[in-house]
Amino acid sequence: MLLEQRIECFAELGRRMLESGFLSESKMREAISKNAWFTEDSIKESINSIATEYLDKQKLSDWCLNYEFKDNGHKSVALILAGNIPLVGFHDILSVLISSHNVQIKMSERDSVLVNLILDTLIDIDDRFSERIKIVDRIKDFDAVIATGSDTTAAYFHKYFGQVDNIIRSNRHGIAVIRKSDDTDKLRDLSKDVFQYFGLGCRNVSKLYVEEGFELNTFFEAIEHNKDVIHHNKYKNNFDYNHAGFLLNKEAFLTNDFLLVREDSAISSRIASLHYEYYNSEADLVKELSNRSEEIQCIVSSSDIEGLDTFRFGHAQSPGLMDYADQVDTLEFLLNI
Repeated sequence: MLLEQRIECFAELGRRMLESGFLSESKMREAISKNAWFTEDSIKESINSIATEYLDKQKLSDWCLNYEFKDNGHKSVALILAGNIPLVGFHDILSVLISSHNVQIKMSERDSVLVNLILDTLIDIDDRFSERIKIVDRIKDFDAVIATGSDTTAAYFHKYFGQVDNIIRSNRHGIAVIRKSDDTDKLRDLSKDVFQYFGLGCRNVSKLYVEEGFELNTFFEAIEHNKDVIHHNKYKNNFDYNHAGFLLNKEAFLTNDFLLVREDSAISSRIASLHYEYYNSEADLVKELSNRSEEIQCIVSSSDIEGLDTFRFGHAQSPGLMDYADQVDTLEFLLNI
């Protein structure tokens, strides 16, 4: 299959994903039954983002123009997918197949319904993909591996896959930079980066870097429209557990009854909570974030920050094809194995 044909197949997949009947009510219910963190809104948001940001034909063509596609034969690439948010591993699947390799997929049971739906649709578009795609319980006989997990599983992956070409991902988080001039209108968009997918994604904002002089009440006012998040059972359980823990440990924190906010130097924060830290100068901030780049998946801000790659508020969970996880160029890696 030629590159142009593969691009057209994925563009057709994107068109089908945007059709009203793509995801049936029964499939939606089945997907949610596998992962109680999934909701109709979060599934639809993920499908729409993938179709518009990854599977637009022009965007696919422009993406591929950045690379030299070689005929080095079809290697077998193993993917170990996470299941924390809907279709979180799709970019890896796309990258392997667009590079003309074969893929073994060990998927997370928590996201199996949606991944299988996508793959079945792709095979329906062109059944030659059926020879390129294997769903496996145990990966074997592979030339390279891309594995996504936690810090704990990453150590395991490094031990077992260290002898083959690999990309191994561990915990990273999104951070937000808030300036004194940011008002409630701007920060309203930021709330999407905090609450979308209940904060479970590696691109979700878990920490705020706040310019000295900013009033945190402005942030709380801006996120008030997200108050219904507390009605989600698993989110509320996490909120209540962490709230009780902070009280028992006599930790200082702020809350609006659906989010816990406390001053802490750590970038990672618990579900239903955020950390914040003040900064005095942008130069100091850039130095701090550069030093901690391996903890950070993305940075959101209301405007550019010299020396850093940033997304605008509200766009953390809508990466483009070139916005690679952990800043490792997946397609370049695959074209050179």
